[in-house]
Amino acid sequence: MKIKWKQVRIGAHLYRLEIENGLFTKVEQDNTRLAMGEKGWNADGLLYMPTLSDMHCHLDKHFIGEMWKSRKAIDSLPNHLRREKELLTSLQGSVLERARTLLNLMLSCGTTNIRTHVDIDPMIGLKHLEAVLQVKEEFKGKMEFEIVAFPQQGLLRSGSSEVMREAMRLGADLVGAVDPGGLDHKIEACLDEVFGLATTFNKGVDIHLHDPGHLGVYTIDRMIDCAEQANLQGQVAVGHAYCLGQITEAESMELGMRLREQGVSIISNVPIDRPMPNVPKLATLGVDVRLGTDNILDSWSPFGDGDMLKRTSRLAERFGWIEDKQLLDSYQFTTKKSLVPKVGDLADFLLVSAMNLEHAVAAAPPREFVVVGGKPVYERDETVSLKPAY
Repeated sequence: MKIKWKQVRIGAHLYRLEIENGLFTKVEQDNTRLAMGEKGWNADGLLYMPTLSDMHCHLDKHFIGEMWKSRKAIDSLPNHLRREKELLTSLQGSVLERARTLLNLMLSCGTTNIRTHVDIDPMIGLKHLEAVLQVKEEFKGKMEFEIVAFPQQGLLRSGSSEVMREAMRLGADLVGAVDPGGLDHKIEACLDEVFGLATTFNKGVDIHLHDPGHLGVYTIDRMIDCAEQANLQGQVAVGHAYCLGQITEAESMELGMRLREQGVSIISNVPIDRPMPNVPKLATLGVDVRLGTDNILDSWSPFGDGDMLKRTSRLAERFGWIEDKQLLDSYQFTTKKSLVPKVGDLADFLLVSAMNLEHAVAAAPPREFVVVGGKPVYERDETVSLKPAY
């Protein structure tokens, strides 16, 4: 079936987009509206944007829809992990319900590709993973998923090795861990276990790394070694990597070249309260740098709304990107899709009210339509059933 969109604005001109089997088959300038009886949609001059990716989220741990939970500043990661356990067990909704709620919210913001970390430990077992695998199937055709089996309490510290093996067999896509030095206190043993699981089950690796300074840098250096030894180039990621914002430019350049050579990605949530990797420098070196939302109204933070366009805007503001080219270049960290539709591309896009793509980064306007495979999956003014409850 052929799907038509008319009066879609791309740059300074209006276009007609035609789609078959989820792919663009025609992209032509055309300022006419749909004729009487003609099936399709009128975009009425709304601006075209590609859909977005969130490469670091936690579908199972937000508090959206729950009663307000008071938070306290906590002095250490282990103490915070205990507090998180307490708060999660007090929630009324199920993991499945939470995952659905957050996915609908993210979809309404134009995110159609995610990497979600899912808590795994001997107490939780595979319950969270089973729920997220179910919702992954429910959102098939709307959202692409990668799932990280994530031992939040520490892989070694919580004795999660066996349940992580079960998670790999059940369908997790990547092996996770957190702070091999700062939390597990055994960098080599933790990395041996992580990369051993990855090679045994043919999976990728994604490790949360909050450890600062030399400890964090050493851990990244060893992760690069492990990626090379395990032939996992292009399948390893470091989340947060705050330490990369605490070293000299020369050290950053040296480590950046090693990251590029072994295809190790850096995934940042663009923190405003601590150092972060030098994104423009790493990108210039050819390092794969991606963004994620991470905390969304959870035990760690009352902030966050799941909007990756706002996160892109925050990145641009943090690094002082005000020139047009800089604003356009910021999209590379949030989408791998072309900024201009091309015949043969997947017909996944957003329509927003903005003067141009640069303005869209700066203003992060509401998404009027989110389209997957040429069909709307979210429509701000009309499809009430798809609007998320926040």
